[in-house]
Amino acid sequence: MSLSYAESLSYFPHKGKVGMPELNEKADDLKSKLDQFEQMIRQSHHTVVITGAGISTDAGIPDFRGPNGVWTLEKRGEKPSFNTSFDKALPTYTHRALCKLEENNYLHFVISQNIDGLHHRSGLPLDKLAELHGNVFSEECEACHTQTIRPTSIGSYCRKRTGNVCNSMKGRNKNLSCRGKLRDTVLDWEDPLPELALKLSEQHCAKADLCICLGTSLQIRPCRDLPRKTKKNGGKLVIINLQKTSLDSLANLIIHERCDYVMKYILEKLNLEFDEKSTLFNISKYSHVKKVILLYGKSKSGKDYIGKKLIEQFPALLLHINESLKVEYDKIHNEDLSDTYQKNMIKWEEEKCREDPTRFCRIMIEQNDQLCLSYPIWIISDIKSYREIEFFKTYFHDRLLIIHIEASNDIRQKRGWNLQSDINYSELDKNIPWSFVFFNNEQDNFNEQMNDLMKIINS
Repeated sequence: MSLSYAESLSYFPHKGKVGMPELNEKADDLKSKLDQFEQMIRQSHHTVVITGAGISTDAGIPDFRGPNGVWTLEKRGEKPSFNTSFDKALPTYTHRALCKLEENNYLHFVISQNIDGLHHRSGLPLDKLAELHGNVFSEECEACHTQTIRPTSIGSYCRKRTGNVCNSMKGRNKNLSCRGKLRDTVLDWEDPLPELALKLSEQHCAKADLCICLGTSLQIRPCRDLPRKTKKNGGKLVIINLQKTSLDSLANLIIHERCDYVMKYILEKLNLEFDEKSTLFNISKYSHVKKVILLYGKSKSGKDYIGKKLIEQFPALLLHINESLKVEYDKIHNEDLSDTYQKNMIKWEEEKCREDPTRFCRIMIEQNDQLCLSYPIWIISDIKSYREIEFFKTYFHDRLLIIHIEASNDIRQKRGWNLQSDINYSELDKNIPWSFVFFNNEQDNFNEQMNDLMKIINS
């Protein structure tokens, strides 16, 4: 809860201007400004977004300086009447819209002043995010500085020790975990900002030709100075906030409207609308997962055999996207296993994947939720598209291995392959940086390659 966080901070009298009135655009002005904003997004080559507490109020988390903000009410001796816990809060439309913009290359970096973890929980790639004030779900090791994101909030603030120890294998001895003491990552008033996050934020703002400030009054340094770097290098500044901000005089465009309303309008104009329910995927509950291994290979290449061999060596779960597809198809279609069953199912899959290319990746994890929560390594078979790989890269980017299993057509024919059962994998063959290529032909040294693969998984 932002209230419990606020109460944990040390005394600090200089909280900025609080309780300023909220403003609203006239209908005609609003449409004109939104259309102008859309064009600025379309024309930008490098767009950065800076977010504040205003994007999380629709998740039930109070802001700080609005008419009913935490600091505003504190000044009157009151407390907020609504206060959703960080664990129960769900990403808002704006959080998910930013993911959609990033996914379609309209957005290149997000700088957040929020500690609620909702950017991560919405699926925004961690390498596209700088959380300047910390994350209530994250711990950092004092020794090796590895950060671990937990499925539930840490429960402490202001860089205190949490009582947990680091299990990272980053130490000199690769066979021993670090065992350094962990601290929460949430900052107190005068704590220094994380060095790398601030450096990346400054670099992206300097490079940006469009900086968008969402739901922030821009009163806290150094974050409030970041848009100046964009303006200094000839970029444009857009501010979307219900109140006036400290940088209004620098802005090329100011929109006084709720962030969710603005983002819905923009996504509709960019033809990027999404089903709000289907795109919500809470990855934070799977932060225990150490490795996700994608097995890509053509029919009868031996990927399932290799997957079974790996689960004999590791505490791993073997998952098949096609099995989840079949379960979902059978729920909807009361169809006997006739000659046309397979063709009908493939046609249905193609239709659903056109609507949402990663649908069956999410369904597979949801169907196997309890097993997924129990295993630190997932091995996933039946990868068919680049978008499916991108789905797993988004959520598990630093824990992902992509294994290409190759076998000649002659060998595949001996194993029962026929040309009609093959899928066109040319898109994957050209675009993927493989973690390991496994040559699974009769003349290849299977055991030696398995040992090499296991070393990569252990690293």
